[in-house]
Amino acid sequence: MTALVVGASAGVGRALSEALAANRKPLLLAASDPEDLNALAAHLRLVYGATVVTVAADARDPEAFAERLSAVAAEIDDIDELYFPIGFSRRDDKAQLDADASLAILNSNLTVVAAVTARFLPSLLRQPKARIVGFGSIAALRGRKANVIYSAAKRGLESYFESLRHFAAGTGVVVQLYRLGYIETQQSFGQRLLFPVVTPEQVARHVLATEGRDFGVRFFPRFWQLIALAVVWLPWRIYKKLNF
Repeated sequence: MTALVVGASAGVGRALSEALAANRKPLLLAASDPEDLNALAAHLRLVYGATVVTVAADARDPEAFAERLSAVAAEIDDIDELYFPIGFSRRDDKAQLDADASLAILNSNLTVVAAVTARFLPSLLRQPKARIVGFGSIAALRGRKANVIYSAAKRGLESYFESLRHFAAGTGVVVQLYRLGYIETQQSFGQRLLFPVVTPEQVARHVLATEGRDFGVRFFPRFWQLIALAVVWLPWRIYKKLNF
């Protein structure tokens, strides 16, 4: 059985690919940059002796992305795990993006996840044990003037995973969504953040340690659960004055 990682070449996706390879899991890795993918695949084969197949495709075109993945997957072992550490944001995402820019963010964070899952779900449902893992964001907790489309996409992702979990109830498919806090990536580098960051490797280790647990949605790190509660219940007269 093979694990599919969508968004595998950087950040959490790269760390997750390495953790799975260390556990001797055959991999199908997908991302947009073929050079990054090939370098990662070569590293995993050399260090872990991993079986790795790569697919370079653009998530901004979800149907073509899913079609390409499906075609490649048909030539290898069955997929029993789907991981979606994929995401795309822009610093100028402040409610004034045009339709094309907004659609690129929506497709890369939400639509491509649904499109790929739809392709593999029938096969997953036939298996005695399978897993689908999504990665949300604390940005989806409450609408704000920054990351407007990105936050909307991540909130939509939460609703999609809740529906997916309901759909798969009673089957061997475990559906999990992680609401991630601040992660140590290129996006967060140099930023002044209010709360501690965690490394992609810490996220990957936690994800692998929670295999098979039907918890639905979980914050990581877990302290974000208390922060989220405060943000959600903060009165509007105060919340609207926050500059973030």
